[in-house]
Amino acid sequence: MKKNIMLLLLIALFIVFPNSSVSAMKPWDVRSNQHCDNIELAIAKSDGGLEKVNCYDSYSEAKNAMYNTNNDDLVIIENGVIIDAKYAVIDYDISFSSSEDLKNHGYIDVYNNSTGSGTDGNYIRSTQPDDAVVIDYDYNSKRIKIKVSGLIGWIDKYYGGVSLYDVVPLAWAKSPQSYIVDDNSINHVLPGNVYGEKGNYTVGLDLKPNMLNPGTYYSYDGHYFYTDMKTLINDYKNNTYASSVNPNNPYYNYYQYLSYRTKTIYNADNINQFINLRTGNNTSSKLYNTGEAFINAQNNYGINAIIMLSVGINESAWGTSRIAQDKNNLFGLRAVDNNPYLASDGFASPADCIDTYAYSWLSYGFVQPGDWRFKGANLGNKREGLNVKYASTPTWGEEAAHFYYELDKMFDFQERKQNQYTIAVLNNNYDAVYAKKTPNGADIDNENPNNTARYYKYQVVDSAVVVLGEEMGNDGVVWYKIQSDPTLTPNLSYTNADSKTVPRYNYNWNSQVYVSSKYFRKVSDPVNSYPSDNDSHSTEPPAPGEKSISTIISNANYQKQNDLITGIGLGTEVNQIMSNINNQGASEVIVTDANGNPKSGRLATGDKITIKKDSDSVTLTIVVTGDTSGDGEVSAVDYVRIKNHIMETSRLGGAYEKAADFNNDGGISASDYVKVKNYIMGQ
Repeated sequence: MKKNIMLLLLIALFIVFPNSSVSAMKPWDVRSNQHCDNIELAIAKSDGGLEKVNCYDSYSEAKNAMYNTNNDDLVIIENGVIIDAKYAVIDYDISFSSSEDLKNHGYIDVYNNSTGSGTDGNYIRSTQPDDAVVIDYDYNSKRIKIKVSGLIGWIDKYYGGVSLYDVVPLAWAKSPQSYIVDDNSINHVLPGNVYGEKGNYTVGLDLKPNMLNPGTYYSYDGHYFYTDMKTLINDYKNNTYASSVNPNNPYYNYYQYLSYRTKTIYNADNINQFINLRTGNNTSSKLYNTGEAFINAQNNYGINAIIMLSVGINESAWGTSRIAQDKNNLFGLRAVDNNPYLASDGFASPADCIDTYAYSWLSYGFVQPGDWRFKGANLGNKREGLNVKYASTPTWGEEAAHFYYELDKMFDFQERKQNQYTIAVLNNNYDAVYAKKTPNGADIDNENPNNTARYYKYQVVDSAVVVLGEEMGNDGVVWYKIQSDPTLTPNLSYTNADSKTVPRYNYNWNSQVYVSSKYFRKVSDPVNSYPSDNDSHSTEPPAPGEKSISTIISNANYQKQNDLITGIGLGTEVNQIMSNINNQGASEVIVTDANGNPKSGRLATGDKITIKKDSDSVTLTIVVTGDTSGDGEVSAVDYVRIKNHIMETSRLGGAYEKAADFNNDGGISASDYVKVKNYIMGQ
């Protein structure tokens, strides 16, 4: 009987909350609503409609009128398509279903200017997020100037006569990508589309940056943030960040801008522990027990083990993707956009893949100055770093860095606390900034005396290096001592090794060179302080054999996330969690309800658990997956709360927001409330 009542209630809910939360016009709707034979200037109304303003014979006349009319919601329509707007984003959600040519092409080229063919190899693909901010439009070339993931460039409006994307006026853009900052962290919210129809996916980036107060921000580079999209667009059009909330203090995500040429403090056991916890000890995952392979590759070839692991998780879906399972390919190697499975490489084992990836693809590829793919030795974004050439997804660098952040968080940020590297970034675009053997000294050349080509140079703004020290040069300028990006010989020359050298040539960790501070600026740690957890006082990161409280929790197959304990399934009883944690070595476990009263029976979100180990003690708030109301159940109430959170009619917070992530993908989207609905209906 209860199930039938729930079913009726759900039917009522679907009537109240239809799948589409916005009625903005789509391309075919605009075509049927144009009122002019040539070019029309119209108002994009907030209810999704269009209101004609005037007809024009030319685009230039319409554009002049648009910018001289006191209305921010004006758009220009030609042949039934919005081609320009006063304030707009693009939504390229439809890009690759439009024509066979595009399906085969697989991505959109981003050109350096409105007319030329140069791209510097930059390209983007329709994915999540699928929006970019519109800066300008060239009517003659039919190209639009956009900014996405730090990259500014021009893209074609049409391909084979087909419109590649929607120009969406802000009045219709219900869900552009945004950043949510709370008291503890910064998170990037990536929409399924800007119309707000496909939910969103949230990527946790870092602890709360000191230059940002809690709130919602907009940014298309992840450095400068705005509270208003129109202000952002005005600044972008004027090539400035003066109106951002942090014009003199850009934010750089430590995990995204850390050089590959660094060593993590974590060991193979720590890596395995993280993988096992997040995969539920899934022995069929191709990442299972790969910790030693990652650490060996790091030590041999000079490539940070956790950055590699983060890319592997991101590319292989925690070692469960078809390419990973069938081909032991953890990093999407040669998995090109238009034919990823068939084109991808195969390897004898996951360890073989990790070793080859570190040596051939990174040390003598993406991370090697002089290689055509080198845009900086960090994950980066679509302007610099591996993201430029490695992946067409604009936020690939952020999404991979997210897993480094999650691993460090699992161990109470021991990496950031103990071993934080000082990062410096190139302060502008240059023809060439060369690394030197000594301050203001000789260039780094090939050891072959007949080869004087100077490969070791930096050119792309925000290219990141690791500063190990400072020295004053005889030119009166401070020079930064940095970890070398290329593998160098003991006398600081290029080796004769390459990606195919056998046996493989080890990276020289003593390779340290110099760059002038005139061209680089140090990036200060954007985090003022780290969470202080009284369950870990060791100077070393807790290893699986040690019985810190964090390790006890993770070994019990739960997860400590700041002041929360997660990974607790519906129906878990108090005696179950107490037994699981006691069995891992806790000296005492106490469970209470949200008001501090002794608890028995089924756990609910908001309950408290106190775990003691010898003289250490920590109290955490319990998160039961799906229970957003704190009653220990998943019902239509939870469905409504998740739906309202997504629609921003009422927001969840703390443990209740975490509980709304029903599918455990790190964000709250339409897929969560669909899964809740299916759960309630017994599906």
